[in-house]
Amino acid sequence: MSLSFGDHFGIAPEEFEKTGAFDPILDVDTRLFIDPALLRGVTVEELAASHDTVVEYFSDVLLVVSRIEVEGDVMWRKADKMLTFPEVAGLSIGYASSGTSGSGMGADLRARLLATVRQIVKAGVSDPAIFEIVGIFEEGVGPDRISDMIAKIISRDLIRFTQRVCSILGIPMEVHRLKQLGLEEDLPTHPIQNTPIILVPREILRDLPVAEGYADVRWIAEQNEALRDSLNDLIGSAWKESTLSDQKRLLRQKFIEVPDVLREIIRSYQEEDPERYDFKLDRKGEVIWYRTSKRLPKEVPLELKLSDMPTLDEVYGVVIAICEHFRDLVENKQLARLLHDDRSRPKRESAAQLLFFGIASAYCEANNLDLSPESNAGRGPVDFKMSRGFNGKVLVEVKLTSNPQLTHGFEAQLPIYQRAEGTQRGVYLVIDNGRSSEGRMDSFKELVSRAGITAPQVLWVDGTIRPSASRADN
Repeated sequence: MSLSFGDHFGIAPEEFEKTGAFDPILDVDTRLFIDPALLRGVTVEELAASHDTVVEYFSDVLLVVSRIEVEGDVMWRKADKMLTFPEVAGLSIGYASSGTSGSGMGADLRARLLATVRQIVKAGVSDPAIFEIVGIFEEGVGPDRISDMIAKIISRDLIRFTQRVCSILGIPMEVHRLKQLGLEEDLPTHPIQNTPIILVPREILRDLPVAEGYADVRWIAEQNEALRDSLNDLIGSAWKESTLSDQKRLLRQKFIEVPDVLREIIRSYQEEDPERYDFKLDRKGEVIWYRTSKRLPKEVPLELKLSDMPTLDEVYGVVIAICEHFRDLVENKQLARLLHDDRSRPKRESAAQLLFFGIASAYCEANNLDLSPESNAGRGPVDFKMSRGFNGKVLVEVKLTSNPQLTHGFEAQLPIYQRAEGTQRGVYLVIDNGRSSEGRMDSFKELVSRAGITAPQVLWVDGTIRPSASRADN
């Protein structure tokens, strides 16, 4: 089962929380990001000057960009090098393609970003905050990329923060060579990967950067009457109907044609009083699944057994038992509340995937089964595999009824299982969150009924919030 950093080192959750550090879940990327806007008012002593460090770094980049004469010259190459931000290994936040090792920003993306920034500088805007809001006008620069940039720039501050937290908690450290940073530092070690772990203060994390809210051209127009006429050609049905890629392209053009538009966005962004991610409410379901899944096997036990050399049928039977138990927990033990936020709005599908992954792992571990649920950083399909004997796998895919790809996902799995020739089985775990039309559900159920015996087993879970037994009686 996945373990949090604190649990691995035997630190009580309440003691770890006092440090102000985010307790990463090892091998599961939590989709939270370092937001540069939150660095302005940070209270962590090691990060007191971090925002100044970011401003100074990007000011230097803009200075180099202003000296570029032609693409590919010495200054271009220097600026490109300065915009090379490999993901700082060990943070366990963001979007990694596999496990918790990401790739950072590639050469093509850097080239596009550099070309855009060069045009903006030529238009007369040279505020380093450009790089903090770049995600609103440059395709491919999402919150994970911005977080990578900031983490690289303030990496020394994060390392010092990690060292202090570990010293307070008595967590052992050893010398690690951080190749991407050119440093050797005492840091805690990942128990499986033998790589360094760098902690991040909770107060600089958000699920989406503040800057994301400034990408709507209609909002921009509302803020400044003098600029409204300049934006009229972008406002209206054409903007609504355009793709995100087109919107970013149109914004880039407008920033270059009318630089005051960009200046207005930067001014508003810098005046923003941002809020950090609320870990107590956890509206995105990024962390609450972990503690819940750890306690459930004791509170609501489930006996599971496998022979020493289990067959596919045996493994499949255990997986079905786990899925049915998950359904009972959601429908009858109030677990559906974890699939909704504090306003009773359904959370995104990844919250349900993480919850199922955590529960499946916890019950396999509680029963000492040689059965390992594996997933891509806790999200997406879950493969149940044995370390010996049985060499096939049983796959569970969790889908919400609100997912537009519900039908396509089921159809796409059919040929996979048909090709597997008996070495693979699947379960399509469908959670009804009440956000799909009756007609759409009838159509999907008709598809399932016609799929045949080679199709994945479909299990339905009522994920809507029900009143507790005591409240229902009243």
